Amino acid sequence: MRISFDLDDVIFNLNPINMLAFERAGIPYVRQTSWNIDEIYDESVCKNLVELWGDDLLYRMPVLDTKIPHMLNVLMARPDMEIFFVTERRMKQPEKTYRQLRNAGIKCNRDQVYDKIGFKSDILRELKPDIHFDDSPLVIKGCLDKGVPVVMISNNLTLYNHHLRPYVEHYPNLRTALIQKGVYKTGKIR
Repeated sequence: MRISFDLDDVIFNLNPINMLAFERAGIPYVRQTSWNIDEIYDESVCKNLVELWGDDLLYRMPVLDTKIPHMLNVLMARPDMEIFFVTERRMKQPEKTYRQLRNAGIKCNRDQVYDKIGFKSDILRELKPDIHFDDSPLVIKGCLDKGVPVVMISNNLTLYNHHLRPYVEHYPNLRTALIQKGVYKTGKIR
């Protein structure tokens, strides 16, 4: 089975970086309600976000769920699984992305990490996963249009994707999605 995962707001918690960008801009924090942050955030907040992405803060971005690295490592150890990490960040930094995953305890190889120029849905169509987990409404729509099986992570922090809930299978977090989809089969994770 080939499975691919988005990183930001699926595995990693972007909220601390977002809050820091607002703090540096001297503006009260506002939750992201649209995927296009340029439309909803002040220019100084957007500038700070770009700077923070280029910073080594990326390596220290916390995981959303401390059990996820273990779960992913268990899946990667199975001979019947091929696991990929696919992200579409504004600043293409495949080495930083790889090091971020390793720093979080996810024992992936460099060839499992896709942080490339291009639309993620096009990369996924070529990668041909049996299932992809993502939160981005643009990627979800692209996957649906291109026939890539996708599950959306959608919760109270991902207000920007709630409009797609009627059209796609969704779960509040990756751990629940992996268990409910039968990808991860053990009762030991709590």
